[in-house]
Parts: sequence; structure tokens; C-alpha cells
Amino acid sequence: MGVGARRPLVSPSGVLAGFEFHTGGPPASRLRRASDAAVARAYTVNVLGAMRLCANQGMTAFARLPAAWLVGLEDDAQFAPGMSIDLLIDPQARPIAGLGQLVERLRRLKVTVGWQPPEAPGAGAPPGRPDFIVVGRPPSYDLQGFKQAISAAASRWPGVEQVLLDAPDVDMMEALLRPPVALAACAVGPGSAPPRIQALPPQAQRLLRLLNRIVRDDDNALLVADIKADAAICLRLLQYLNSAGASPGRPLDSIDQAVMVLGRDALYGWVAQMLVRMAPLRPAAAGLQAMALARARLLENRARALGEANPGALYLLGLASMLPLLLQCSLADAIDSLRLPEAAVQALRARSGPWAGYLELVETLERQDMVELEKVAQPFGGVEPVLAGWAQAWLS
Repeated sequence: MGVGARRPLVSPSGVLAGFEFHTGGPPASRLRRASDAAVARAYTVNVLGAMRLCANQGMTAFARLPAAWLVGLEDDAQFAPGMSIDLLIDPQARPIAGLGQLVERLRRLKVTVGWQPPEAPGAGAPPGRPDFIVVGRPPSYDLQGFKQAISAAASRWPGVEQVLLDAPDVDMMEALLRPPVALAACAVGPGSAPPRIQALPPQAQRLLRLLNRIVRDDDNALLVADIKADAAICLRLLQYLNSAGASPGRPLDSIDQAVMVLGRDALYGWVAQMLVRMAPLRPAAAGLQAMALARARLLENRARALGEANPGALYLLGLASMLPLLLQCSLADAIDSLRLPEAAVQALRARSGPWAGYLELVETLERQDMVELEKVAQPFGGVEPVLAGWAQAWLS
């Protein structure tokens, strides 16, 4: 039973603070039935296990879980400091016995706990104040609507931090990412583009050309020549390898050696990370960088599983899909600089062609639309391997 999609959570300082784990597994209506209590428990344990891995890496692991699923979970080892759980409480259901004790227990285990304040006193919420409140999607799905929702929540619970999950795009998320909003996430939809487009800087163009050479399996001499054409890239590559201890006993002092020692797969991974780190400073930069690399890794993972002739080209497709937002460039510049295969160009420009399904897959994961994922994931091996690959993509 797989854990749903995850999205990066960004803090007002621009730090990648952690991840939201979507709990879109078995339908909630089915899990509410007593006969499915074992299924609900298994799913809850699975979600908490994924969250623990994230929290143990020093990052916030956030999820929204029905409070009724957690009350009967007596094993403290399922929880870890760094988890944040928003308790979902059905106002139409009977009050949950032991809800106050659950909150006390979670806090004792260093788990931060939130819940939606009830519309009326005594409607089944725990006593006291939540550690945070999730800002819901307002009726007016625009900047003013979100500002009003944030202000209303702050008036009701002054001093309580807020978590914003449903901003429609990156720019609006950034505009709202200030106290009392402590964490925020958003999906990156099809055709997302920066409000202001600028030319790709020369170093970014060189890195894109280098990536293209690696994926095309060009001769090492051409790779070395491209790297030597940029002194900054040369220096960073040698610093990276020497600091990583790639050649014990003596430092590497030539690009030819560096390329041979690092190898093709590791080289294009390093070049891709260099490229995304060139993103202009903005609050969401760290989250966008992580998302770009996760997209690239997932598409390459699925391409290998499906036996695509050139899975590295799917890595480039995932990366290229995020370059306009990352580098504030046009999609045309990203495509031209990478010299992508025609199938990738069709997918990016028109959501058509044989690779369009790859982009639809990753965008469905980021929207956390688990119902749609059931259909979209079928050509890629089904939901379980897709979710496993998605989890691995964030850890690489």
C-alpha cells in the first residue's frame, strides 16, 4: 500500500524545510467503516513510516491524518520529533474518545499537532490551542482571498503559526510566505512560466550544452573541451571531486582526470545540480531546485523501467520542464539550449507525442490527485512502482 505524493515545504526564509506527505490512499469513506479498521491502521502506519524517514533527516514531515486513525495507534515508535500532523476531525461524527490524550501524547513525543478550529464550541476538537492551523482554499481563489483567510485565522488564533498548502502557483505562494505563514507548498502546473523572462546566462547555456553531450554519449574529448571553456565550471568540478575524496592519495589536477574518475552518470548528475543551483534568489528557490531534480530522476527511473532507448533524455525532459521557473527563461530558450529530442519538444510545447505521458505523470503526482494517478500511472507500471520511484527521487 503506497504512500501518496509528496511536495516540498518552503519556509519564509527560503529554506527547504521539509515535505508534505499526501494521504490520498484508500477512500476515506471506505476507511471510516469499522470493517476496514485494519486497512486504515496499515495505511496510517505506512504514512508514518515515510514521515519518520524524512524527520530523521532533520526535516519537517507534514501530513493530514484522520484523528480517529491515530487514537488507536498505541506504538510510540511510530512517531518521531520533526513530524507535524494535522488532525482531521469530522464535525458530523461523534466526538472521538481520547482525543485530548492523543494530542498530549504526540506533543510529549515532540510531534507538532494542528487541527481546524471548530465553528462552534464543543464540536469535537481537542481542548486548548493547536500548534498550527492549515489555511484552507478560500472561496475567492486569488491573492486577496488567501490574504483574507490568513487574516481571519490570525484573528481567531493570534500567535498560532499557519501552513499554506493550496496556493495556485509559485508566485502567489511567495507573496504569502511571511508570518504568520510558517510553511507553504504549491503545485507547478502545466505551462508554468515566470512573470518576467530573461536571457539564459552564458554559464547556464554551457551547462545545458554539456548535459546534452553527456546524454548523447559524445566523445570524452568533447566533454573535456566544453568544461575547459568555462574556468568556473573547471574549478568547481575539481573542488567537488577533491573534497569528495574521489582520488585518495593525491588531488586531481586536470579536467581529463576528473571526467574519467567521475564517470558519465555521476557527471551529468553533478552538472544538473550545478544548473539548478544557478537559479536566481527567491523564497521558493530551494523548493524549485529540489522539485526539478526529483522530476528528472523520476522520469529517468520510469524510462529505464520501460526500456526506453535513451532514459537520460527523459532526465533532461524533467529538468527542462522546470527550467523556465528556475532560471526565469523562456521555454524556447531551455529547449534550444538543451537540443532536446523531438519527442521531448512535443511534450513540452504541446503536451503531445510519445513522451507527453511522462509530464502528465509527474504533474499528477505534484497535484496530489491520487484518483487521477490510478489512471495516469498504468502505462508506467502502476501506482505502487510510481510512488516508490517518486519517494526515491526525493532522496537521491
